[in-house]
Order: sequence, then structure tokens, then C-alpha cells
Amino acid sequence: MVNLVADKDIAEAAHILDEQIWRVHTKIRHGLTPEENWFSLRSRVESARNSFIVTARRRLSPAGGPLQRFSGRPPNEGQSMKA
Repeated sequence: MVNLVADKDIAEAAHILDEQIWRVHTKIRHGLTPEENWFSLRSRVESARNSFIVTARRRLSPAGGPLQRFSGRPPNEGQSMKA
């Protein structure tokens, strides 16, 4: 558990990210069904993480420029990791 002290927008973005992580954790614990797509689940977590990063940077460092990448993970074939 991480306790976050931040303004409302940052805390809300953190809660959305935490919710997506919990959803994936629960699905993994109960076993993914053939209808469930791992990449779709992971995509929701990554989207929430990216929103959290953007929100935190916007609220904490408005003078900073946009990030070109959110992660060091190499992109899947045919996929871009740019912000």
C-alpha cells in the first residue's frame, strides 16, 4: 500500500491507476478466461499510468515539456511508445 499526499487531481489519477491494477490482480488470481485478453488488461493499466504521469507533471511542474516516452519498455512490433 502506498499513501499519497497530493492535490485532488493527482490523487484521483492515482486511484484510477490503483483500481486498474487491482482489476488485473483479481483476474489473474481467479484465472483469465479465453475470452479475456491479457493485452487489453495491460493496456488499461498502462493508460491509467500514463494519465497519472501526465496529471502529476501538469500539476507539479507546469513549466516542464511533455515526455516523449512514458516507459523504457521496448514497443511491441508495430507499436509506438511515444506519449
